Amino acid sequence: MAEASECISCKITRGEESCRKLYEDESALCIVDMGQVTLENGELIPGRCLVIPKRHVSSYYDISGDEARKLFTVAKNVASKIKRAFDPEFVTVFIRGRGVPSHTHIILQPSVENDPVDSFFFQRIMDFFKTAPEEALDDMAQKIREA
Repeated sequence: MAEASECISCKITRGEESCRKLYEDESALCIVDMGQVTLENGELIPGRCLVIPKRHVSSYYDISGDEARKLFTVAKNVASKIKRAFDPEFVTVFIRGRGVPSHTHIILQPSVENDPVDSFFFQRIMDFFKTAPEEALDDMAQKIREA
């Protein structure tokens, strides 16, 4: 796991790496992501952005409730701007952090019908979703409530 001094997200929030800022306050930064999704014909689906907490935090589970509220408020506001600017069908929200190890972030990904994100979800992922047995659903609900 990268230390805050080596973390690319921390370097960006400290101004040590260049970025295209869309929003900044005391706890969050929103930037245009360098990596933009493209269609098979090479056309960009413009507007992919990252909402990054300024505090070095590895996992979404480790941010405070107040930080989560602030990050999602920024994400909602910027997603609305992406929708107005580029008119995608959706602005999908991802929280995973796998591509930028050791610093959680929210990805705002514009999506249109049959783009790689839409196709991946509906043509690949949906095949894995099956209706679970009632007993399994009850057991999951109980374990989550008790955790």
